[in-house]
Amino acid sequence: MKPRRVVVAGLGLVLLSGCGLFSPPKDTVADHFSPPLAYPGPAWEKDGRSIDPEELNTVAGPDHCDWQSVVMMHLGWPLGTVSRTVEQSRQFIRDPDGSIEGLRGQLMTSVELPTDARDTGYHLDELELWLSPSEPDGVYLRIGNDVERWPRADPVVACA
Repeated sequence: MKPRRVVVAGLGLVLLSGCGLFSPPKDTVADHFSPPLAYPGPAWEKDGRSIDPEELNTVAGPDHCDWQSVVMMHLGWPLGTVSRTVEQSRQFIRDPDGSIEGLRGQLMTSVELPTDARDTGYHLDELELWLSPSEPDGVYLRIGNDVERWPRADPVVACA
């Protein structure tokens, strides 16, 4: 009789997973963007409130440009700005396949946070966004011990 209970419990997890009620843990930065979501992307938070997507968003690159593996972060600038124009934001790119040229550096995985890096207070579940004054051309995303540095796109990257 006990094996049936295990099978039923296992089947319940499979059913919950298939319905989107259960999702595997997100232990790495990459897990949070696998796959990247279309605009408005996942809901970031700060100080217990949801953030307007024009203040911070992380969205998939457009399929029609074959950038579906790319994550584009748009961050209102100065920090906390709800951007209404491209001049009021900065763009950072997670491009694991090297699809986009002209970035101010490359995606760096498994890095250490710079000593002057500070948590911005923005988070997506356990994922945190950090900035470093000594490295203005990148942002750091951290979950536990996993840290990635995403390079800045300047000018902003878009495709037609």
